[in-house]
Amino acid sequence: MTKVIAVHSFKGGTGKTTLTANIAAILAKNRRVGVMDLDLSGPGLHVLFGVKKSEIKATLTDIFLGDATPADVVIDLTQRFNLKKGGLFFCPASNKVEDMLRLLKSGLEVEVFQDTIQKVGEQNKLDYIIVDTHPGVENDTVLAMGCCDALVLVSRVDQQDLFGTAVMVLLAETFEKPTFLTLNMIPPGVRIKDAIKVGQELSQLFRSRFLQAFEFQLDVINNLSRSVFVVDNPDSSFAKKVTEAVDTLERELSGATKIAN
Repeated sequence: MTKVIAVHSFKGGTGKTTLTANIAAILAKNRRVGVMDLDLSGPGLHVLFGVKKSEIKATLTDIFLGDATPADVVIDLTQRFNLKKGGLFFCPASNKVEDMLRLLKSGLEVEVFQDTIQKVGEQNKLDYIIVDTHPGVENDTVLAMGCCDALVLVSRVDQQDLFGTAVMVLLAETFEKPTFLTLNMIPPGVRIKDAIKVGQELSQLFRSRFLQAFEFQLDVINNLSRSVFVVDNPDSSFAKKVTEAVDTLERELSGATKIAN
């Protein structure tokens, strides 16, 4: 059965989409992974994955508007990323303003989204689907929370951001979803050991689970979203930390599945 992981942040600029792409790339080394760009008003995953406009026949936005089916949307990136054991399958969102406005007016229905997740998972025999959501508390965010098996919350070490993250945890609790706190872009003046300690303490306070703390890394920033960093730099410290985060997610979700069964 396909497990669905939603990646979310209360504010923009946390590096959420970059983390989504890199987590997906690491996970796809050994698993069949789908990635959905649900940031419908500001999609960006297609840039990181190097997907050109000519490759996109239809988008998630088209599905939600009733103009396409899941089979029309999925782009198989397995060969592009030279994946021997796993697979990577991408569902882009439309970056056309007129499509965004149409969807804004019509709204996103739970049944349509659930059906899309189910069909994408079944048709491509996926182990995981990772959903990159729109920052903040939006209808599509709440929808993703309700349909996911786990929520990864990405936050900077910022009072406003952490307060918003606490709100998101409380919201996730109403759906009885496990949440994983990730601190990103830790400032150079903060020791990573201290950041991890803060993250662990906040996780206890938020009744969440601590996933990882990532330093502000200039080489990742300088990549300018031109590609998936861990693919080009597999031996980097960033790739090592993403791998650790993926291992934790798999272990925790496997345990949750056993308990549920």
